[in-house]
Amino acid sequence: MARRSKKLKEAGRCDPLAHLDARPPVVATEAVSRAAILAEWTGARIHILHVSSGDELRPLREAKARGVDITAETCPHYLLLDERAYTEKKSLIRVNPPVREKTHQDQLWAAVQDGTIDMIATDHAPHSHEEKHRDDIWTTDCGFTGVQTQMPLMLTQVGAGRLSLSDYVRMTSLAPAKAFGLYPRKGALLPGSDADLVVIDMDRETQVDSAKLKSKGSSTPFHGHAAKGAPVHTLVRGSFVMRDGALVVEAKGHGRNVRRIQQMPTPKPRNVETTTAAIVKKKR
Repeated sequence: MARRSKKLKEAGRCDPLAHLDARPPVVATEAVSRAAILAEWTGARIHILHVSSGDELRPLREAKARGVDITAETCPHYLLLDERAYTEKKSLIRVNPPVREKTHQDQLWAAVQDGTIDMIATDHAPHSHEEKHRDDIWTTDCGFTGVQTQMPLMLTQVGAGRLSLSDYVRMTSLAPAKAFGLYPRKGALLPGSDADLVVIDMDRETQVDSAKLKSKGSSTPFHGHAAKGAPVHTLVRGSFVMRDGALVVEAKGHGRNVRRIQQMPTPKPRNVETTTAAIVKKKR
């Protein structure tokens, strides 16, 4: 990536597509493959974040088939945007990994549907308007706000039949809670679980509006996107923090630092007989 970026800059490329050209799928594929191999060799648990290309799915699927303890996530911008965004959104679209071509988007949806991808995340990275709108793509900050837009965008896809509502709940709540040791306190509606609830209206039609986003940086490539399905109320540990679409001011200070509460599976190191310590102790 560093070499390609250097060559592109020397060639005078500072347009939005230069960011995509600097980061081909092979770099992500190599990273996933390397991480999966090391996890398999050591027995480590591993999570792959922000899967952006169809190429990464091959080593991911192969690792899962071999029994590697590996999970993976993708984000709405990889599922809903493609290379046309670089012309339409210009520098606003810059994010790492980059939004890729349509062929990758189609493969990611297939991976969501067949379970290869375990979670849908947000990659929430708010920046100011000035940080996201520049003529030189190399000086534009990477990332954009995602927390407030994820649910209406993905509920729209539920309504379109691309995944079920139970799939969406599993990929955004149950799976993360289990992977990171928070289940069943989080990710479940069971006796003893925190009463974290979102009440949604699958028929409510909205439009993403940067001016209405509550993050410090409200820049989003989804500004103007129509959505059908939206959160109406949100409760955290049984108390309203959003009611009728508006934040509840009285809830300020209600948040708590969430720590792992569940004992994770005991790590099972592999290949211990081939470590340096094991080798030097072997009798010759």
